[in-house]
Amino acid sequence: MKKTLKKFAAVGLTLTSVMGLVACGSGNTTKKEKETVDWASVEKPGQFRVMVDGTVVKESNGAQEFYDYYKELTGLDIEWVRPEHSSYYDSVKNAFASGDIPDVVLLGADYLANFASNGYLWDMTEAWDQSATKNSGRLTDVAESVMAANVVAGPTGEKALYGFSPARGNGCCTYIKSSYLKAAGYDPDKVADQTLSFDEYYDMLKKIQASSDNKNFVISCSGFVAGGNSGTPEAPYTNYLPEFYQDANFTFYYDSKSGEYKDGFSEDAMKNAMARLKTAIDDKILDPSSQNQSTSDARKKWNSKDKSTESAVFTYWAGTWAYTLQNSIADKSDKIIAIKPVKELGKYTERLATAWCITYKAYENGKAEGIFKYFIDTMLDGGDVQVAWQYGAKGTHWDDKAETVTLKGKEDAGKTYTEGQFHFLPTPEDNTKLMSKNHIDKSLAIATFGDKTDPGNASVDPIITENYKMFNANSQIATPLTATEVLNNNITEINTKRLETLSQVILGEKSYDDAMADYKKQVGAKVDAVIESLNETLETK
Repeated sequence: MKKTLKKFAAVGLTLTSVMGLVACGSGNTTKKEKETVDWASVEKPGQFRVMVDGTVVKESNGAQEFYDYYKELTGLDIEWVRPEHSSYYDSVKNAFASGDIPDVVLLGADYLANFASNGYLWDMTEAWDQSATKNSGRLTDVAESVMAANVVAGPTGEKALYGFSPARGNGCCTYIKSSYLKAAGYDPDKVADQTLSFDEYYDMLKKIQASSDNKNFVISCSGFVAGGNSGTPEAPYTNYLPEFYQDANFTFYYDSKSGEYKDGFSEDAMKNAMARLKTAIDDKILDPSSQNQSTSDARKKWNSKDKSTESAVFTYWAGTWAYTLQNSIADKSDKIIAIKPVKELGKYTERLATAWCITYKAYENGKAEGIFKYFIDTMLDGGDVQVAWQYGAKGTHWDDKAETVTLKGKEDAGKTYTEGQFHFLPTPEDNTKLMSKNHIDKSLAIATFGDKTDPGNASVDPIITENYKMFNANSQIATPLTATEVLNNNITEINTKRLETLSQVILGEKSYDDAMADYKKQVGAKVDAVIESLNETLETK
């Protein structure tokens, strides 16, 4: 049975219309997917294709060595498909449009919901229930909630598990350089322990600016909303400027008080957020060029050696990135302080985790069950395979042999390890830095090593551990938005207009009333249609 995907537009992300995608009809796959499977007798699959993004160690950083090491461990014959990280989803779209569909694809939460509802993913509910990982006793307290986010509506509207997330999604927190805090009259350690109100936070920003050589801005980020620098807003939309957005919703959300879906962009909370952002632009607290900056551009300003172009405050990913940001700043004697979310925000947002999905092609070829059992389920085996997914290839990214490891430029500061002692090696792409992780961040993994010891425990920098501890205690996982055909067909145009409207108000090009009047004129009918479609899903529950 053939079907055509009318429009491949993930929630908040732009994907052009894709016609002619062919898949098994839901009538066939739904029935067969629910047949009883003798999991104990499922055999290893033959060669299969896996499409991954740059979160798996990149080609320039020893990917081939990882592939070889992984095959040595598992015996699996995998053809790895590695598009450029920045254009990954365009490559996914093109692969499905051309019919050159992989057996496994790594998808963000919004894409997963869209693909699943159109019948392109295999239902792995039974596989997960029977899996060694789920029944291992090694799952973390958050594992259930992480996996629950991958339970979405399939082609018949019935919800099922369509993806496996080996780790939490992580999120962003706000970092401030201690040198700027001290210059502004603050004790960095006290700031780290406090929960500031927004007014206290903003007063701090003004004092930082007054004492800084950079009178143009204090904060630099990539887009006024996440992904907005490229014109394609993506969830979680407000995570790069959380203190200013607070309780505002950029997109549609479910209001538990009214029991209905609403357009957060049209509400007073977003109006107030725009006012705070406009004030920050007017006061030269927020860099106006952030509107079109890439994440790389924003990081360069954080790392700048020129005080007149350096940012003092940067909201970015927690954990491993805290270590990277600390070690990339120009003044190596400076320390970065991760602050707790301001009172009005309450919690930082943890994004929904990316998921490993098995496509209908693997199912048609009789490989779906084998791929799940021997590829998906072993990622968190509490042993050698999990080590590989967390740290990379032995001998390339890490080792446990007796040796002295040095970094380029620090040859006199090498560290000596004894036989059997786990340690990271310099990264293949930059021998001035040590490897820190592969696809799975050990601090975010949803399964531990159980009675065994994670060999990388002692090699994780305390900065990472402490930052995750703060973030995990002060964050909440984002709520997934139900996918509907009306939403999929209109969200790109709506979000494009939202971004334009927000930018016009923040930069002072239009008043809030004029900009919102144009928003309602241009996409108001589409917004109403989406809300109606979302509320209809509540009636069927």
